[in-house]
Amino acid sequence: MYPQVFGKYVLERELARGGMARVVLATLRGAGGFEKKLVVKQIRDELACDDEFVRRFVEEAKTTVALAHPNIVPVYELGVELGTYFLAMEYVEGASLAELLRACQREGKPLSPEEGAYVGVEVCRALDYAHRRMTVVHRDVTPRNVMVDEEGQVKVIDFGISSPVATAPSGTGVFGSPGHMPPEQMQGKTLTPAADVFAVAVLLMELWSGKAPFRRHTLDQIKASLKAPHPKPSDADIRLLPLDEVMATAMALEPKDRPQQAEDLGRALRKFLSGMDLGDVARKLGERVRSVRAHPPPPSSEQKPVLQRPPSRPQATEMGTKTFAARQEVDAWKEPGTRRVPSSKPPPAGKEVETVATRPLETDPSREKDEAPPRRGGLVWGAAAGALAVAVGAFFLGRGAGTTNDAVVPALTTAATATVPASATVPASATVTATVTATATATGPATAPATATATGPATATASAAAERGTISLQGVGTWVSVDGGPHRQTPASVSVDPGTHTVVFGFPATGESRSASITVKSGDRRALQADFTGATPTIRVLR
Repeated sequence: MYPQVFGKYVLERELARGGMARVVLATLRGAGGFEKKLVVKQIRDELACDDEFVRRFVEEAKTTVALAHPNIVPVYELGVELGTYFLAMEYVEGASLAELLRACQREGKPLSPEEGAYVGVEVCRALDYAHRRMTVVHRDVTPRNVMVDEEGQVKVIDFGISSPVATAPSGTGVFGSPGHMPPEQMQGKTLTPAADVFAVAVLLMELWSGKAPFRRHTLDQIKASLKAPHPKPSDADIRLLPLDEVMATAMALEPKDRPQQAEDLGRALRKFLSGMDLGDVARKLGERVRSVRAHPPPPSSEQKPVLQRPPSRPQATEMGTKTFAARQEVDAWKEPGTRRVPSSKPPPAGKEVETVATRPLETDPSREKDEAPPRRGGLVWGAAAGALAVAVGAFFLGRGAGTTNDAVVPALTTAATATVPASATVPASATVTATVTATATATGPATAPATATATGPATATASAAAERGTISLQGVGTWVSVDGGPHRQTPASVSVDPGTHTVVFGFPATGESRSASITVKSGDRRALQADFTGATPTIRVLR
């Protein structure tokens, strides 16, 4: 489905996807052959229908657009295109720390103490700026949210769930990555910059040792690991012995026992790196990134091709592109004379058009054939045509055989009638009748009509059988079972009889499962979404 037009951007290919959004490489084109590579982050369809999520996303993204720091990936624009909320941000030609860690494990070459400390210094600089200047806590400092380019520059991304400093997020839920969050964040308590300090210390321990110190399969195991003795940097490399004490305090369970500012942790890391040429460290890190990009891991054999397209569920009030916030750099892209890429013509206001672009991304196209609605009225027309053929055939057969009027009349005067079976489904007012009248004259003046009639009584067929309903089941990395049936990978769609059904979602990564009941009426299309990324798994009814 790529490339394709999305507002003023041309989407090239999908880079990554998660439980909240998909990330797509895009090109902004202008007059005179102007082109700029960007990343467009699109919010997933099911979240775009969540008014509370959209409100929070818009408010927090306005803060993200205002962030301007060398170690933070700049966000240029926050907007909505045909009902799809998106962020346009800088494209970093590099790799995430998660990709670097996987490459290190494959090659057996872990990051050096100096490389890990250098990353920590740069991340602390970004967080200190966000804490002081914008008064926000990142809340999700993990390997996948820190990028390193081919020059060794470190940039923090994804302030999408950032929270104002010294606020309790319990009113809007617990957000973040279990195994990287401090206890107060997992419990929905008040957050301060010390929460991000804890996350940076956990990140550094994973960079040096190659193993996340607190990431486990279940929430109970994570809590147990937090209370157990914490690993020390010197366990991974004896040269890190000077950092044992500061890392122990940074990973303290009580916020008051940690360094209160990211700068405090960054100062200790800079002291460890004193006397070293940071330019050399950055270049070595950049060489690792170039190696990762030049030798990407082979695709998983279990990975299935995904129909790639931007989600689009336009509402009557959301047609066209609407920008909520934009950096000043974007103004130059919108000056008169700049040739914009035209967007596709939207559907009429107030009317949702079902096309390939408007169907939910989670729908498996291979299932569409099986789930097509039954063709109504097919049995009715088939029965009518059959009866008509019998009558006409009898008439012409009688004439061809040279039969007399006495022989033809019985065949023609017999009415051939086809009645719609009780299981057929037709519209409430549908009645189909086919009639043919033929006249044969032999020696006598006798005339015989031949009539074939097929009639489907609307009241009988409409109430004969209840139409089955459909449940769409969504979730990232989950399996699902309906009424004790076989396990299916999500996304999935199940056809069910009208009534109440029990749906069980499971998350293999942690071994957790959750169940819910849903009532389906005749012809209903219901949807459930499971989310196991938070501290407490949830199941939401989308429609």
